[in-house]
This record gives sequence, structure tokens and C-alpha cells, in this order.
Amino acid sequence: MNRTLETVHVVFGWSIAETLREALGLLGVAERVIGLPDCLSVGPIDPADPMIRRAWGASVLKADALSQDEPDCGPIDVEMAWAEATAPSIHPVFWVCLSSPMEHACFLAFAARMNGRRFDIVDATNLEVATRDGVRRPWSLGSMRAQDIVASKLYEKRRPLADEDCRAAAMAWSELRRENAPFRIVTDDRLVSAPLTHYDALLVEQAGQDWEIAARLIGRTIGKLSFGDAATGQDTCDVVLFGRMLALGHTGSLEVAGHGPGLRDYQVRRPVP
Repeated sequence: MNRTLETVHVVFGWSIAETLREALGLLGVAERVIGLPDCLSVGPIDPADPMIRRAWGASVLKADALSQDEPDCGPIDVEMAWAEATAPSIHPVFWVCLSSPMEHACFLAFAARMNGRRFDIVDATNLEVATRDGVRRPWSLGSMRAQDIVASKLYEKRRPLADEDCRAAAMAWSELRRENAPFRIVTDDRLVSAPLTHYDALLVEQAGQDWEIAARLIGRTIGKLSFGDAATGQDTCDVVLFGRMLALGHTGSLEVAGHGPGLRDYQVRRPVP
């Protein structure tokens, strides 16, 4: 006797999950949404233990946590979310914008965890959305409002993920885990490994010759990564850039003054010639 599986929508991040819940509500769709809080584009992923990434972040990036979406989530919370999203009793619908490293990494890991089980996908990559500011192409589901999801008819793009695409995603994740690099970015529509120094040149380039609050430099750099034409697929969070800014201060590539702990407790500038 066949039983009907519950349809559950899955997405990276609790804040994106909240937006998706609102959008589905506007559409009259009463289906559950699960947000996976595990940021897999930053830090070690073999083993894929959130506490190992947390410790790596504290040691290497001088941060207490690496989670973009919910800094205080622990290993039990993370694993419970993954177990719920891949439970045999549900039919998952995974929502993703593959131009976002965080979402792309989560998608590949999800495909690997499904271990050949079929699921559907809603792919917002290269989606064009009409807003009051004109037509734009979101770089992440996180950059979309609930109204944007509804207006773009993104829900109607739901489709089964082909078996070969699921296998390819799982294989790509296996290779990335083998490389176990500090960062993962999107290049030519693929998620690839990147070294610890990947963002350094852009941080130095964005720094001015006058002292400014570190939060301004990091905010400007995030804007460049998120919206710059040449930087699509490299966006990251303030935790990563803050850690690299401090490292550049130690090497003399930037001048950094202050004792922390927050972004507004430091000042930064390019070294004076």
C-alpha cells in the first residue's frame, strides 16, 4: 500500500526560511518549511561537524561562530534540522539560488545526504525579478522579499531533480570534502574551493588612506562581493572579512587599530607609504 509523503520545503538558513513561509502563505500553500542553519561554504567540512567549524572560526577568524544565519545554533540543533529535512516520511522540495556559495554548498550537501532518494528543486539562479527599482537578478534567495518570490512565480518552477543531476551534486560535494578548503565560492556556475587568502586583495583594495571604522570597510567589501559584476558567487559574511582584516593587520598589508571586540571598536586604513 502506497502512502502519500508530506511535502516539505527546505532551504538554507532560518531567515530565508521565514521569508519562504511568508511567501507560501501569500500563495495559500500550507506546507512546512525547514531552514538548515549549517553554513558549509566557510571552514572545514570533513568531517562536517559544526563544532569543528566553530572552533576553526574562533582560532583562524577570531570569531565565536561561523553561522551566517543563527550564531548560537549548536551541533544538536543542526543535526536535528538535517535529519528532519531528509526524513524518509517526507518529500523534500529544495529551494536554492546557486549563485550563492552558502546556498550552493547546502544544496550539494543535501543531495549527498539524500543518498539517491528523489526530491524536487526550485532553482532561482539567474531569475529576473521585477521590483519598484526595475528588473534585477537576485544573487541569493536571501536578497528576495516574500513579495518577490510571489511576483516572480518562483513556486511554479518546482521540478523533480533528475537522477543524474542528483548524482553529480553528491559527487561534487564529495570532491569538495576531500579538498576541505577554508572557503568555497561559485565560479562558472560551479562551487569550488578557495584558499584562506581569497578575500585579502579585495579588502586591501577597498581600504582608504584615512582611518575609518572597520565596519565601513567590511560593509563596502560585502557590497562589492554581493553586487559587483565580477564578484558574483564570492559573497561572504562579516565574520570572514573581519578575521581576514585582522590577519592583514598582523602582516602589515593593512593598518588596524583598536582592541575590539566588535567591528566598531577597530579602525583601519591602508599603510601610509
